[in-house]
Amino acid sequence: MTKTRALSLFTLALAVAGCAPSSDPAPPTPAAPPASAATRVRLALNWFPEPEFGGFYEGVLGGVYEQAGFQVEIIPGGPGAPTLELLEAGKAEAAITAADDLLVKREKGARAVAVWAAFQLTRVGVLARADSGLQRIGDLGGRPELKVAIEVGSPFQRWLWQRHGWEGKVQAVPTTGSVAAFLADPSLVQQAYVTSEPCVARARGVEPVFLRASDEGWNPYGTVLAVADPPPAWVPAFVQATARAWQAYVEAPARANAELVRRNDQLDPALVECITQAQAPFLTGTDGLGAMTAERWQQSVDALVTVGLLKPDASAEGAWIVPQASPAAP
Repeated sequence: MTKTRALSLFTLALAVAGCAPSSDPAPPTPAAPPASAATRVRLALNWFPEPEFGGFYEGVLGGVYEQAGFQVEIIPGGPGAPTLELLEAGKAEAAITAADDLLVKREKGARAVAVWAAFQLTRVGVLARADSGLQRIGDLGGRPELKVAIEVGSPFQRWLWQRHGWEGKVQAVPTTGSVAAFLADPSLVQQAYVTSEPCVARARGVEPVFLRASDEGWNPYGTVLAVADPPPAWVPAFVQATARAWQAYVEAPARANAELVRRNDQLDPALVECITQAQAPFLTGTDGLGAMTAERWQQSVDALVTVGLLKPDASAEGAWIVPQASPAAP
């Protein structure tokens, strides 16, 4: 019986007995329990605010994360951003990485696991001039007059040269990350990201062609959401909210893109629009936005074994999961 119900019956009993109830004030109504606090998630990006992270910004701006019970703080990154290290140090609850980076760092002891992947096709490739006649990266083997500006010694460069037998045949020079040399030198092609250099080159008057690394067999998942291993209990709900946020961004990117322009002074509305259109097919691929498969993860493992970055018996098992919500308590 509730306190209010008991008090009513007591008052009724006094009235029946012909007595007035006490003039003392009624006991105060107990305060309602406080609403459960939102789960704080600091999300560390591995690059500056750009459309490749648009869905995460939409999740914050559109209230998707808040409605799911999360208070999300997005931490911008930059070159060499140590996102997995921030995760392990407890300075972030979630981190953005790439599948190959995660696999190599797990081999070295990192306690992180992938739970969702935005980019189904890797954003990495080679930028060439549209009139170069190149249709695939592999065509460079027959073009000795061309130089390739690339991250010399990187897993991608080592794998590419080994796959095609280019050692001593295709000239690799260090890349600066800028398109300035590419624009000035018609004999230069360069490593690039579909979410950056092609749109910058076009804006500066040179029509490019982007040669996809995925067409050659190098295709690690990109913009991978990673959390601590083992994952906290909130991860399934966070992944579900992330999937909704990214779908909302794909369908209506304007709000998040405006925020990206505000946060990154290297962007403008026209450049962001170009990047958004360029990245769209790389997000969905053939398996759909956010999907991950054992076959694709093992493909990345095999590529890294080829260049000696993983042991011959390496496996992708444990490096990724599809989070499932725990059964409700009875």
